[in-house]
Amino acid sequence: MTKNHYFSLLISLLMLAGCQTTKIAQVPYKKEYSKFVNDMAILHYPESPQMEVNIRNDEMFISSLVAGPAIPFQLLLLLAQKSAKKEDSLAFNEIIFDLNIGDVLCEKLNTKFQLCSYFHVVPQESVSENETAWKLMEEREKDVKDYEKLGAKLGIDTILEADVLSFGIKDPGLFSDPYAFISVDVKMTTAAEGTVIWRDIVQARSEVGMNTEDFENMVYTDVEFLRKKLEEVVDVVSEQCIERLGFDTNYTYLLEEDYLGKTKHKINIAEKLNELNILRHDGLISDADYDNTRIDLIERAKERNSTGPSIKTKLSATAIIKPEAK
Repeated sequence: MTKNHYFSLLISLLMLAGCQTTKIAQVPYKKEYSKFVNDMAILHYPESPQMEVNIRNDEMFISSLVAGPAIPFQLLLLLAQKSAKKEDSLAFNEIIFDLNIGDVLCEKLNTKFQLCSYFHVVPQESVSENETAWKLMEEREKDVKDYEKLGAKLGIDTILEADVLSFGIKDPGLFSDPYAFISVDVKMTTAAEGTVIWRDIVQARSEVGMNTEDFENMVYTDVEFLRKKLEEVVDVVSEQCIERLGFDTNYTYLLEEDYLGKTKHKINIAEKLNELNILRHDGLISDADYDNTRIDLIERAKERNSTGPSIKTKLSATAIIKPEAK
């Protein structure tokens, strides 16, 4: 094989290993749209991508230096790296085989919308149990009739679709530690006309907090460790989604386990809000009762036992009071 053939093969392999591009048209969200959003359902597509794992860059860099500029050796190293990435991916995906990243994302979005916005959201249990919703979730390209059908079945005027494009673990190289990442295509559509009022690619990363070797050892000795790190980055991206709609997320600290241990009333706000929301959706309490009780729960959850400085973050008025249409 000639030098030119080696070079062509190297270019082809680099292209295959390169970044994946999307042709998603982004639609900016305008605050005036919020005047017309009352009830919303959060959906994701049934199939999520496999977790990506790329934690061999340190080894590749050192080996590449040792191999020198010889193209055949560099090609062999590149193939070896690709094989190692595939093995890592298979092993890590097997560890979290029962984790549906789309479900986790929708649950976190649902809780944070209840915490930070005035939108009424359909409980995720009600979405997953609705046969019509499940059938339409499988269709990535929906038409107006599909959105109308979803709106009628779930009693909503707006649909938020969260499509996980990619997620996983990366280690960029010698001078960085591994981190979890996620990229989500988020689309908000009206049920009546199928009009897209917001669409964006939201990306996030969350540091693992240790070097690659320690991380690998931890993953194989503690099966819950990897799941926890992935859920942490999902938490970050869900918060970014809420912020891009203009809502205040300063008090999402109420959801943290460490904070719960310091509170006076020991209120698991995520659990209580979900229970309250199910009562509202089932018609056992009115929307007004739900709103009032929700605010009371949040305020009680803020009370702390600590004698130190209290967190003074208050609910923003724009987060709990719907703006009146002009």
